[in-house]
Amino acid sequence: MTLEELAAIPLQYTFGYSAEDHGLRQYINEEHQIAKQVITPRKISTGEWGKGKATFKLLDTKEEFDTIEGLLAGINARKSNLHEKNK
Repeated sequence: MTLEELAAIPLQYTFGYSAEDHGLRQYINEEHQIAKQVITPRKISTGEWGKGKATFKLLDTKEEFDTIEGLLAGINARKSNLHEKNK
C-alpha cells in the first residue's frame, strides 16, 4: 500500500467529546482494521483550540503509531506477515 492509497481510505467518525482543556475525536475503518484518534488542546483562559495530535492504531494487532508513515509501515508489515503465513 502507498501513502496516497492510505490517505484515500475513508474513516468513519465513531466517538468524540469536548472538555474544558481539550477535545478528542475517534475514527475507524473496519474493512482495513485501522483507527485514528485526534486530541486537540484547548486554552482554558480563551477557549481557543490548538493544533490536534493524531495517533493511529491497527485494530487487529493493537499496534499504535504516532505518524501516518508509521501506520503505513505497520500495514505493509502486516500484509507481508500474512503473505508469509499463507505460503
